[in-house]
Amino acid sequence: MEKDKKAKSKNAVNMFFSGVLVLTLANILVKSVGLISKIVLNTVVGSVGAGYYSSAYEIYAFLYIIATSGLPVALSIMVSKCRAQGRIKEARKIFNVAICLFLVIGGLFAGLMIAFSGPISNFISAPETAICIIAVAPTILFICLSSCLRGFFQGYQLMKPTGVSQFLEALGKVFVGVGFAFWARAQGYEDHEVAAFTILGVTSGVFFGMVFLFIKKLFFKDKAFYDDNVLEIEPTAKSTKSIFKELLTIAIPITLSSCVLSLTIIIDTFMIQPRLIASGMNADYVRIIYGDYTTLVISIINLPTILIYPIANALVPLITGAIAIKDYRKAEIMRSFSLRVINIISIPCALGIGVFSRNILDVMMFTKDSVERAAPWLSVGAASVIFLGLISATNAFLNTSGKQKYPIISMLCGACVKIIANYILLPKIGIYGAPVSTVLCYLTATTLNVFFTVKHVGKLPDIKRVFGKPLLCSVVSIGFSVILYLLLDLILPMKIATIICILVAVLLYFFLIIRTKTISKEELISLPYGKKMVRCLEKLHFFTKKCEK
Repeated sequence: MEKDKKAKSKNAVNMFFSGVLVLTLANILVKSVGLISKIVLNTVVGSVGAGYYSSAYEIYAFLYIIATSGLPVALSIMVSKCRAQGRIKEARKIFNVAICLFLVIGGLFAGLMIAFSGPISNFISAPETAICIIAVAPTILFICLSSCLRGFFQGYQLMKPTGVSQFLEALGKVFVGVGFAFWARAQGYEDHEVAAFTILGVTSGVFFGMVFLFIKKLFFKDKAFYDDNVLEIEPTAKSTKSIFKELLTIAIPITLSSCVLSLTIIIDTFMIQPRLIASGMNADYVRIIYGDYTTLVISIINLPTILIYPIANALVPLITGAIAIKDYRKAEIMRSFSLRVINIISIPCALGIGVFSRNILDVMMFTKDSVERAAPWLSVGAASVIFLGLISATNAFLNTSGKQKYPIISMLCGACVKIIANYILLPKIGIYGAPVSTVLCYLTATTLNVFFTVKHVGKLPDIKRVFGKPLLCSVVSIGFSVILYLLLDLILPMKIATIICILVAVLLYFFLIIRTKTISKEELISLPYGKKMVRCLEKLHFFTKKCEK
């Protein structure tokens, strides 16, 4: 019996990390390419142009969340449940219903963006943004169709199609977008027009990703579809009406919770510029600092999500499938392990970004003036990373346990805190109010989410191992890297000293989480290529004899 439990645990961790690995690698490539485009945008378009770009992009991103956050997850949950229970025909029918729904939603939202581009741009005190909104509008339709296909594949625990399509999107963004930016600037277009040409890269990239997914689906065959025995014994699939109802029942609460989470960005889009201008600040200067804040600060704070969000995405089909067959042991294993891994990632990232904000921005070759302005804002907002990790994990726990309404409550409360804090702080402390209010928003949402998780899903795992050890290891490794930087800065150029210190901090942190047993040897072996990793670590004496027993 004990052997069976260990086998289940190992298999669950293995399946989990296989999906996480694919999505993480894709996200690293996507964010790397995206960061390149941000650097070029900041250099070629300038802070004002970057502000126009960001305003249009964040409006698109908000509608994108509404259109695609809940339905792909609902589709993934329903397909995963059907496959776990052997209802293969129903899984196919669910996809057919979903693709029609996505087509309608995508077309509607794209049309609304184009129709209301003028009023929206006037409302945010940036009328030049209208052309950028129109340029990005078709992307909503393309991404809706892509998200439907991704949800289907993720229900089959196939993460590679999602990863490849995301990478194609990023390639379009950087090559088409940056290419258009250079061309438009050479032609002498104004800042908002250059930004509009740049944002066309997003539209073209999403189109390429969508075409790839459709081709992949065209050639996709689940052997069970063609297994006559399965088709004979499988009960008749649910009606289109019942599938449609179930999709919306699952999707709407998830969409609302995700939508409210993205409200932190959209609230800033609609509040920062008007509120600062109303306080007496020069309008041109406001657009400059707003462009720096959205391009530099938000981009860096979102970087750790490369490693965090794939964990939450991979959790959904695994936990759903386990609950569908009443394997509650496996579901609990995945919750505990994923929460620990998310903290192992998010805590050191938050501390590192907070301490080395100026150095990180400088290494990424943003313009000097932008770095000087944005570095303090980044240090203030760095704490958001920890709360983003906890929110993503607890949202996944609640959504897969049928408690989708509770993340909505958490996020609504967080959004209210954000609005109130922005309104009060922006006139008093300037744009510093934006990162402060974001931290308060995420702190509120995290606190409520943890409360709901403990009450309705199950108690949180060992606090010492899940939170205490990653925090201790992070403080030690970041503290050592600060001392090392102060010494290296005397003899080396700042950028080289920064890179060396970051690498040393990462290695020291990895060593500490192993020696403190934050991650065990057995868990490392369960990872993809884990055995090879453990053999290398044994040669380096990372594991003590006591740990090996």
